[in-house]
Amino acid sequence: MKYISKLFIVFFIGSIVSVSCSVDDDENLFQTSQVSPILDANVPDTMVMGETYTLGITYQKDSDCHRFSNFDAVNQGDSLYYVRAITIFTQAANCNQDSSGDQKEVDFTNNFESDFTFKFLNARDSLGDFTYLDKDVIVIKD
Repeated sequence: MKYISKLFIVFFIGSIVSVSCSVDDDENLFQTSQVSPILDANVPDTMVMGETYTLGITYQKDSDCHRFSNFDAVNQGDSLYYVRAITIFTQAANCNQDSSGDQKEVDFTNNFESDFTFKFLNARDSLGDFTYLDKDVIVIKD
């Protein structure tokens, strides 16, 4: 019984040491998420309730150290749909700081029963207020 107890303790300590030691340098990189401006959105002028549409959304990619994460969307009331682009920045010594527009496609199922407006977060004005790229959509009843 003593032998099994000692063997268990040795394996337990060994597993802790092997899991806690890592030589992978990627774990030490600084990462943060941020909201990136939406530069353009390809949205149909009319939609049918219950139908799914593919939207082309162009967001600003600040450097090649930024990668797309997702679109965060919030339905506010019965006529406004706010959308913002979320990117992940990973600190690296060799980031190309040239910003560019990068387009992503996203499927959107229209659940609005009446006309509504997409409000894509674009920037902040000189007063610090958010500005939006508005796309009005007319809902056709099927």
